[in-house]
Amino acid sequence: MLVPTDGSALSIAAALKAVAFAKRLDVRVVAFHAIPVYQYPVYVGGIPFEYPSEADYETQCRAIVDRYLDLVVKAAGAQGVPVSTRIEFNSAPAQAIVDAAKRENCGMIFMGSHGRGGMSRVFLGSVALKTLTLATIPVLVDRPTPEEIAHAEELMSQSAIEP
Repeated sequence: MLVPTDGSALSIAAALKAVAFAKRLDVRVVAFHAIPVYQYPVYVGGIPFEYPSEADYETQCRAIVDRYLDLVVKAAGAQGVPVSTRIEFNSAPAQAIVDAAKRENCGMIFMGSHGRGGMSRVFLGSVALKTLTLATIPVLVDRPTPEEIAHAEELMSQSAIEP
């Protein structure tokens, strides 16, 4: 089961539910995160002096994402669920999710949704909706409760991750 997270408390809450679901199904979890590809800034006035190199960007992003995914790894370990992690640099997260599920031979994707509707979905897009459109395997989209999100925020705080 592929479990993508964007690092938000909502996606961590959904990932924790995914781990419990994976235990009931007796399947492994692949915790996944897609990081936007590095884009060097171009300004009319020139190039800024204080901008990270591509290598620094990738190192910093990986360090942050490892902390998010570690929450899923710990939850899976506590429940005896086999887990692995995957990080990919890809600015199209929905396509990255679908491709990762295929590469990892996952039978389903379990992901959270922010539940945006109306005009905010038009302007912000919906990774969950795009994933549903692109996937050829089952996609379970979860909208965690406020209590589940608060629990995820607490876990994030305990791990010194800002929710």
